[in-house]
Amino acid sequence: MDVESCICANVAWQQLPDEVRMMLGNSTKEYDKLIVEYSIRNQLRHKGNLVRHIKKDAEAYYDQVIKYSASHLMLFPYHLSDIIIRELRITPFNYYVQIIVEMINAEKSYDSLPNFTAADAMRLLGIGRNQYIDLMNQNRSNRRLFRRAKSLREMLPGQPVPQSMESWWTVCPGCVLETDIKMLNADEKATIDILLDTAPPITGAVPAGIIDYRVVQSLFTKGLVYFDVPVRDDDYIFVGPLDGFVMNRVLGDYFETLLYKIFVTIDGMTTVAEIADMLHIDVQLAKNAMAVFCRLGFAKKRVTGMEGEKLHQSWSSLPSLVSPQSPLPLSPTSILATGMGGGDIGTSPSSPTGSSSLAADLSEAILDADNDDEEETTGGGGDEGGTMNTSSSSAPMTTDVTSSGRCAFLFDANLAAFLMMGNLSASLKSHAVTLFEVGKLTDEQLKDFMEQLEKVNRFAEGEAQRFSEHAMTLLHTLKSLRNGRELDLIRGESLLSLDAQSRARVLLKSYSTIIAMAPLLVDACALPLSSLPLLGPPIPEACSPWCRLALYAVAKSGLRSIFVPKGTRLPFWPRLLNGARRLLVTSLNQAEPQLLPAAAALAVVNELQMQSAVLVQEFLGGASLEDALVHVPFPFAPEELQREDSLANHPAVAALRETIGLGSLAGYVVLTRKLPEDVLASLEDDEGLQSPYAAAAAIAFGTPKKKKSGGAEGEGRESPFVLPPSSSHSDFLLLDVVFGIPLFDEHLNAVICQRIRSEGVLSPENRVNIQFANKTLVDLTQDLLNKHNFGVTTSAPHSDKVEVVPPVRPIGFCPEAGIVPYSPTEDPI
Repeated sequence: MDVESCICANVAWQQLPDEVRMMLGNSTKEYDKLIVEYSIRNQLRHKGNLVRHIKKDAEAYYDQVIKYSASHLMLFPYHLSDIIIRELRITPFNYYVQIIVEMINAEKSYDSLPNFTAADAMRLLGIGRNQYIDLMNQNRSNRRLFRRAKSLREMLPGQPVPQSMESWWTVCPGCVLETDIKMLNADEKATIDILLDTAPPITGAVPAGIIDYRVVQSLFTKGLVYFDVPVRDDDYIFVGPLDGFVMNRVLGDYFETLLYKIFVTIDGMTTVAEIADMLHIDVQLAKNAMAVFCRLGFAKKRVTGMEGEKLHQSWSSLPSLVSPQSPLPLSPTSILATGMGGGDIGTSPSSPTGSSSLAADLSEAILDADNDDEEETTGGGGDEGGTMNTSSSSAPMTTDVTSSGRCAFLFDANLAAFLMMGNLSASLKSHAVTLFEVGKLTDEQLKDFMEQLEKVNRFAEGEAQRFSEHAMTLLHTLKSLRNGRELDLIRGESLLSLDAQSRARVLLKSYSTIIAMAPLLVDACALPLSSLPLLGPPIPEACSPWCRLALYAVAKSGLRSIFVPKGTRLPFWPRLLNGARRLLVTSLNQAEPQLLPAAAALAVVNELQMQSAVLVQEFLGGASLEDALVHVPFPFAPEELQREDSLANHPAVAALRETIGLGSLAGYVVLTRKLPEDVLASLEDDEGLQSPYAAAAAIAFGTPKKKKSGGAEGEGRESPFVLPPSSSHSDFLLLDVVFGIPLFDEHLNAVICQRIRSEGVLSPENRVNIQFANKTLVDLTQDLLNKHNFGVTTSAPHSDKVEVVPPVRPIGFCPEAGIVPYSPTEDPI
């Protein structure tokens, strides 16, 4: 047990385990210091926590909390609103004004604001990136004058912009003084009176929907009320496309880290309590996070509790921007543009016309709430606050999605970047932002996403062509995988916000099979080993030279290779690369490999090895990889296995098919064609090598290449992948095996997707075969590590990063000897 766990569990000094006391040097003062630091950093409530015994003055403690939060650019602590707003008179608007003023005076970049803080500040102040830059420039101009025209505070808004609010949010009184009351009209006074006079335990817990919308908006703008967003244990929350999300940076404070963990876990079919259980976090923390998502407009409740309730007539005059069951949340941008929020329109509005009717309706609603003694009153935005939420009507949501065959398509950050940067469609960017920031797009949201992909502009050249082809291939993949099943999209890197156990619980609960895009970045290989059937790389090493060398050894085919660890200096090439004219150099830190003349490669390799391990391979193909490569898709079609000239019957492919069981998986084998010795000799060393090897990305990084699949594309059905004319199997060497569905080649993608269907790869009967094949692949790779990496078989554990096991010493491969060690002083190769 560590110190922070003890503080979180409210373990007093007398009950501390002996080992923890020893860590603290048996000093109670050190423990008290850590309690205060932890409590302030995690915005803990004074009452009910250890800090109350050390910081006796609650007001002084909360003052420290708010100062720390502002100085560290954290979100406003909405869960402490009853103290911060009502007693300290610090509203979220004032909080963010202070942050913006201090940032501009310190001339900090707008990117300094963490993502959620920036989104909340935009919501309340209307200050985004462009407005911030304008304010920064105006402030600089004013500094040059002897007498400032305006102070910085005068240039900022004086009150919050009109806010979006939901009818099920509750309206709570802030710090209301007698001088404030004098400035209110009759309806506003009546509303404040009701809010202040409401009896406990429902103090101030009045649903916004039964109050005049304009009155609530006016009181909020004046800072006299605030909103609590009640979230219950049995609520279902879903996230839609993130319109208006500010993509700045991730700060990493406790709450923002929690928000991202829950982002990738929300699926709309799991209750808040179940999510908290899967993540092993306190349910109140989960409710606080869900409340923030709803407050910012990024998430919605499936059932709000206001369906069928009578709303004030003023709510019916609002534009029907969203319905309670809509899968698309209200856009924060449209909120700012219209100045209005979306209520749960479609319920029956009441028709109060004056303050007396308003007071009567409010009193009636509050009495009804008082009579329901068993109603849960904990709110996601604070420790108090009523809830008008879900009942037994939410029960049908708890379906066994695993038994229904829901699958997940695993993608990496590159795909999200393509969709964001490609200027493909005006309405596609919000989905791309969702894919990157939330890390998930559920099946319910895929319909709209696919409709936007249908509208993507097709480009004929340059980077635009690359982006549009990826989008079209992705669309085809989604259509194919959704045929007869539900499908979610998950960004692999986002799963790293969860610990391995939570990751496994989340995936096992929701999915029957995972299908990865190919090739997949190592950072996205975040699935727990053998957790469930996976069509993709089962471990990070499956995307590394370790797996490639292991497959070479099994197939007894491959390029002559040497895998050199980081920091190694090669004085000369080993004998196995003697005579090589060109070398394919792959650094684990680079996006693309390079094809280099052997005479110039040694210095480049030694330079690259200062940063990462490097794989060096003899290249026997033509002037470009594009001309030398052939992709052989699997699973294999029965008719092609019956043809002798089929590339599926290449000895290396056949060995892998039998050893691993490629017929149960999905992906493609990459073969490279050898040129005759006399042709190689006639090639100039620098021919075609003036730029980095862009075509090599077609193997492992997804850059576009010409359709080259070993055979012509047939009409109506695929043609077999056969040997080119005047060729034999011996003309081809194994280069790599990539697991998953490729997005860089439309034809290859279509063939693999069709074979997944025709060969029943995703059928329940094949799931055991998938896991067995993956285990075989993992065992082959682990055996290579055990034999040739001197006992280093795992990388250092990291919760937020995937790392491939580093090589300890250089090892090589040649077809004649298999895997062999290499030493610069003793060159046995």
